[in-house]
Amino acid sequence: MADKVKRRNYFIKPDIQGLLILKIFMLVFFCCILYAVILACFSTDSMTITYENNNLMLGKTPFILFKDMMKAQGVFIVSGGIGAVIFALMISHHFAGPLYKLERCMKLMLEGDHSFTIVFRHNDREQELADVINRYNRKVSSDISEMRTTIAALGEKLSLLDVSKPDSAQNGVAEAAHLVTQLQEKLHQYIIQL
Repeated sequence: MADKVKRRNYFIKPDIQGLLILKIFMLVFFCCILYAVILACFSTDSMTITYENNNLMLGKTPFILFKDMMKAQGVFIVSGGIGAVIFALMISHHFAGPLYKLERCMKLMLEGDHSFTIVFRHNDREQELADVINRYNRKVSSDISEMRTTIAALGEKLSLLDVSKPDSAQNGVAEAAHLVTQLQEKLHQYIIQL
C-alpha cells in the first residue's frame, strides 16, 4: 500500500494554482449569471402574482422574481465558489506538486547532483516524466562513474610510466591512448549544442 504523504503547504505553486482557482470561480459566477439571464429571457412574456407581507404584487415574472433570484444566486455563488475553490485546490495538488518537485530536481541536476530519485504520490500526474528523468539520471551517473574509473586508471598508468625504459614507456603510452579512446567513445554518446 502506498504511503500517505500530506502536503504541508496548500499553495505549492501559487501562480498556477491561483490562476486555476480564479478560472473555476469565474466559471461558477458566469454560470449563475447565465442562468439568471436565460430564466429572464424565457419568462418575459409571463405575469406573476406574489403575496408578500400583506401586499399583493402583480408584474412581469423577471422583475417580480429578480430580488429572490439574486438572493438565491448570491447564496449559490458564495457556496459554489467556496466549493469550487476547495475542488480546484485539491485537483491542482496533483499537478502543482509534481511540477514543483520536477523543477527542484532539474535545479539539482544543473548543479551537478544526479544522486536523487524522483518519487511522486500515488495519484500525482506526470509519473511518466519522472520515470524518464530517473532513467536519465541513472544513465548519466553510470557514465560519469565509468569515466571516473577510466580517468583514475589513466592517471595510474601515467604515474607508473618509466621514461628511462623505452619499452615500458611505449606500452604505457599505448595503454593510456586506449583509455583516452574509451573516454572519447563514452563522451561521443552525448550530443551537445555548442
